[in-house]
Amino acid sequence: MTETRQAAKRLCHWLDERGLKPLPQPNMVILVRKDGQEQSVRLLRTDAGQWCWWWCWEPYRTDDNWEYELAVPVGQEQELAKRLENVLSLSALEEKVIR
Repeated sequence: MTETRQAAKRLCHWLDERGLKPLPQPNMVILVRKDGQEQSVRLLRTDAGQWCWWWCWEPYRTDDNWEYELAVPVGQEQELAKRLENVLSLSALEEKVIR
């Protein structure tokens, strides 16, 4: 099993442990859902060649390219699952406050 496949499997395990719904997508993307909220993360290499998890943000500019922000290196999937749970919980809370 490849390093990236093992990392994805570990992340999905930790997401399941936290009651989040991981949905693997093409191009090493995992879409995570909780209470109607969703966030994507993706495995990409850094310029130094290290595999890392990256946050995926929908484009807010005129182009259609997704924006990526470094999250954590491979091997820290449990920490990423915790962060994803926090991000999705905040999003749900913000939505309730706005209503």
